[in-house]
Amino acid sequence: MEHLNSSRTSTLDPTFQDSGRLTSSVILGMCCVLGLPANIAVLVVILRRSPRRLNFTLYLMLNLASSDILCLTTVPVWIYTVLHGWTLGRVICKLATFLLYLSLYANVLTVTLLGIQRYIQVLYTQMWSRLGSKGEVALLLAIWVLACVLTSSAVATRDVGEGEQKCERKTRSDAERIAVLLLETLLGFVVPFSALMVSYCCLHRRVNQTALFSNTKLTWLVTSVVVAFFIFWIPVHIVNVVDIVGIALRDSWPKASERLLRYRSTAARVVRSFTFINSCLDPFLYAFASRRIREKPKALSDKGESRMQSTMI
Repeated sequence: MEHLNSSRTSTLDPTFQDSGRLTSSVILGMCCVLGLPANIAVLVVILRRSPRRLNFTLYLMLNLASSDILCLTTVPVWIYTVLHGWTLGRVICKLATFLLYLSLYANVLTVTLLGIQRYIQVLYTQMWSRLGSKGEVALLLAIWVLACVLTSSAVATRDVGEGEQKCERKTRSDAERIAVLLLETLLGFVVPFSALMVSYCCLHRRVNQTALFSNTKLTWLVTSVVVAFFIFWIPVHIVNVVDIVGIALRDSWPKASERLLRYRSTAARVVRSFTFINSCLDPFLYAFASRRIREKPKALSDKGESRMQSTMI
């Protein structure tokens, strides 16, 4: 996530820059005020249950709430940076970047695993049951390990220049910058969203064949998860694509490149705040899901009841 400052913004209209800073700060502040208590409430509600009553989906929601809390706790740092520039030094720049990207990648991977787990658990129940508790724990740990790996490129390229008040991405060449942006977009959006869409589309086709699964609330929940992920993440990666195009045009179309890169920098301040909105919205979607998981439809047989509950995200 390219935050806040860039050397290319210096030629922008100061009023335009101030408007971007103010909008970004307001969005970030609202996300922190609303999202932190809501995510903490989700943690408390789930943890109050007996560990023996927690299924893998609830553990994933714990994971999601934890990643959202980690993400939102970094918000005050970014608000201060938006308004006053970076004055916290190189080490804090690296640390804040690591915590932010770790939480965002863990969030994306958790949502993706929710979709894949639901697909396998409904259509290939025996395959999932063979995974066992140890396998489920391994999957939860794998989310954070993989998130750390994906975060490494962002931490390696984020730095504070000598005499500068900017914690920003610094690369040795345009090719390196393009590579980092492509990696971020492919692994942070394209691959996870593709996995979600394939899982949900395949599941939807199979589920519609049986009246047992025709549940409007479940359909709304599944749709809301995918739509929220798409809406709040695609603007970020559109900005990355614009950055890539601007860099690629630098030699052949220098004026067009300069214009793209200048306005991309200010737009980034606003659209990259959308990822925090996603962390703020998550607890409301998944708190509803948690309530659905705990419900036991009385009209279903034991076998039908078990399978129906396994479909609830």
